[in-house]
Amino acid sequence: MKYHNLIKILFFALLLTNCKKKSVVVEKKPQTVLHNKQEVKFSPPGKLYNVKGHNMHVLLAGENQKGPTVVLFHGAGDIALNWNLVLPEVGQFTKAVAIDQAGEGWSEHGHGMALNQQVYDTHELLKEANFSPPYILVGHSLGGVLANLFAKEYKDEVAGIVLVDATHPDVVLKVYNKELKKMEWKKMRLTAKDTIPTINTTYLEFPKKTKSFQPKKDFGDMLEKFSNRDKQLFNWIYNERPWTYVKGEGKTYEAEIFQEMFQNKEKYLLENIPLIVISAGQKKIKEGDSNWSSEQLLNHSKSLQKDLLNLSSNSKQIIAAHSGHHVHIDEPEVVSKAIKDLIDSSKQ
Repeated sequence: MKYHNLIKILFFALLLTNCKKKSVVVEKKPQTVLHNKQEVKFSPPGKLYNVKGHNMHVLLAGENQKGPTVVLFHGAGDIALNWNLVLPEVGQFTKAVAIDQAGEGWSEHGHGMALNQQVYDTHELLKEANFSPPYILVGHSLGGVLANLFAKEYKDEVAGIVLVDATHPDVVLKVYNKELKKMEWKKMRLTAKDTIPTINTTYLEFPKKTKSFQPKKDFGDMLEKFSNRDKQLFNWIYNERPWTYVKGEGKTYEAEIFQEMFQNKEKYLLENIPLIVISAGQKKIKEGDSNWSSEQLLNHSKSLQKDLLNLSSNSKQIIAAHSGHHVHIDEPEVVSKAIKDLIDSSKQ
């Protein structure tokens, strides 16, 4: 009898153990689904080209068109996809490429993010992808500085430049004051402390070790004109996929490069290369501080846009009356027309 009771006890113990095991499996299922959801990824919408050991992503339009190649430089914090309202239109009359700079969008990290390195990488990419000159350079915001640096290094390959509410080397930005422990308006070039690094032309043997963080960006109505697919891509890049960076290599050296450009203006002149400066007509009024009032910030910004005209003896300014800083999103037709007008005038 005792033996029979022992068997029953063992049976119920085994049954209870199995039940517990089953409940654990059920509890894990939602975690597995969540994990899979986080792993959803969007493949590059354009093409990847290997540039000396790291892949760079390019959006293309008008591949079979004849004429100059339009090269679109995005601004700081933006990606090539920001050009997707302009790119298809330009592709109707010439070849056009929008590039994710190293470490941004779908491009891998290369030899750092210094602006002069970005320009070199862009030129190497154009060669690798067989996009031959002449080039029409189009730069928005900080991308305008990249266009200027590119023209300085490869002037014989540049047929024209369109600056879209571009950054000027004497720009005033909000920077952190370590002594006062607060943000303040200051000329960015005056914060220069380091030496501009030399360009690294070597082959990248191994992928860079990266760290990541999760960004969050509220686009507001900025993406209103984009396709649903593009909206998904923007949201994935900025709100779902972790952003990566290489420790110690995230500096663009913009302050140092701005200072160099400002102090040696003659080296960056475009001579008679056709230049169109598109300026935002609806600039946001920024709150000033003890260094710069709101009115001073606005007037300085407008004066810098006019000063960009002095880069070339063949220049003109267009005011995009209904645009904020992202003219190529607010009024993409203004940018597309400026590019076409520049190309048409070069044929005459």
